[in-house]
Amino acid sequence: MSHSYFGKSLIILIVLLFPFIVLAQSVMEDVVYLNDGSVLRGEIIEMNEGESLRIKISGGSIFYIFMDEVDDIKREEVYRPEHFKQKGYVNYTGIEKMSGQQGRDATRYQMVNGYQFTPRFSAGIGIAFVDYDDPLNTIPIFGDLKFKLKKSNVAPFVFLKGGYNFSILPDEDYPIEDHKGGLMFDVGAGLQFEVNDYVGWYLNAGYNIDKMEYEEVVWGNRNSVTSLIYKRVHFGIGLAF
Repeated sequence: MSHSYFGKSLIILIVLLFPFIVLAQSVMEDVVYLNDGSVLRGEIIEMNEGESLRIKISGGSIFYIFMDEVDDIKREEVYRPEHFKQKGYVNYTGIEKMSGQQGRDATRYQMVNGYQFTPRFSAGIGIAFVDYDDPLNTIPIFGDLKFKLKKSNVAPFVFLKGGYNFSILPDEDYPIEDHKGGLMFDVGAGLQFEVNDYVGWYLNAGYNIDKMEYEEVVWGNRNSVTSLIYKRVHFGIGLAF
């Protein structure tokens, strides 16, 4: 991969991830605590200092409140039921498009089974299939570490994967004497959306490196060994259980 190609891919990666972080920012609302213990959440649309205020709550109703009824006024995150997992088994199953030069794109199908140790951190073991067909495909077995940047139903995260590629020859007629896999490394970021207590979905983007090599017979019955290093930016989508 040329430096110019890597630079362009990195810029695309940053541009695509920027709205992820923006979307994940907290949505704020006005919260009025009354002396009788009641709480009104919404948008303060009018306030007469020391006299009264009007607040529009969810659903459109507007309340007129005298200031001597008010105990406190705050700006807080909009309340939402928490669906994100605190602790327990997790599964991430998804598909990723791995962008290559000269139309040599590949697709990775993967599944990770792991454990959520805290609301932000999980670790697991994954298996995947990558259809490089150039001339080998791979089955990576890897460790997966994921860290969410906040405890929320919509949370940005970063991830790190590392493991070993097992090589597969898709075309047995190809003149290869022997082949073997090599190390794989993947780092990136994404955004996870929790739909309910049981399932969510995610978007991610990252930079992946796969290594392997093969041996083939060339002219004069001589063998030639070719080392392959695939460096790809990838973008994916998947389900989280």
